[in-house]
Order: sequence, then C-alpha cells, then structure tokens
Amino acid sequence: MKTFAICLCLLLPVAASAASSDAAKLQGCFESSASGPQSGVLGKCVGMFQPSCKDDTTIGIAECIMREQRGWDELLNAWWTPMKARAQANGSWDSLLAAQRQWIKDRDAECARRYEEAGGGSIRVIYGAECQRDLTAARAVEFFYSLNR
Repeated sequence: MKTFAICLCLLLPVAASAASSDAAKLQGCFESSASGPQSGVLGKCVGMFQPSCKDDTTIGIAECIMREQRGWDELLNAWWTPMKARAQANGSWDSLLAAQRQWIKDRDAECARRYEEAGGGSIRVIYGAECQRDLTAARAVEFFYSLNR
C-alpha cells in the first residue's frame, strides 16, 4: 500500500491548466454521450487519453492514465458542490458525506489490492493507475446522473 501511494505521488505533478483542459475534454465526451446509459458514457469516455500514450514507457503510460484520472476527479469535485447543496436542502447531507468518505476508502483499498495483486513487476503501476481512473470516472458519472435524473 505504501509503495503504491509513493508511486502515485510521483505521478501527480501537473499544471493546473492542463488538468482543467483534460477535464474539459472529458466533459465534452461525456456530454455527447450522456443521453444514454451510464455504461455507455464509461465505455466511450474512460480511457480516451490512453491511445496517445500506448507506446510510452510504463511510467509514461501510468502518468497518462493518472492525467485522465485527475480530469475525472476535477469533474467529480465540480459535481460534488451541487450534490452537497441538494443533500443539505433535503436533509441527507450526513448520509451523503458518510457514503463519499466510505467510497474513498473503498476505492483506495481496491486499487491497493489490484496494485499488490500484480506482484513485483512494473506493470502494477499501470494497474493501480487504471483502477484510480476507472473508479473515479464511475463515481463522477454516477454523480452527474444523480443530479440530472
């Protein structure tokens, strides 16, 4: 777990403008697919940055995946604000906050498990990064659909 966290920290530095640009690209993909089911959005939009970095090194591929994860995280955080406002208005704030805190713990535990399960090879960095991206994207899409149903 500690090694996984250290590896991810090495991948995190990126300019804020690049992250916002990435979030905008993801949101554009998302908005063009959002009239369908959540699974359609996830299938079309998650991993959309990967083709541009598939021939990179293992660390380069993981950085690319984490760049996309940061874009999804930016969208998740943007949609958290209206989720919070709605929950406060209808009296479900405590349960939403508890659920989000549990989701973070569950995501981190699942991604650490996938990282460790891959063994000692460098591919585990990619597995851990993909897990972070995929679970963050799924949560962001879940928030959007919850807000817009």
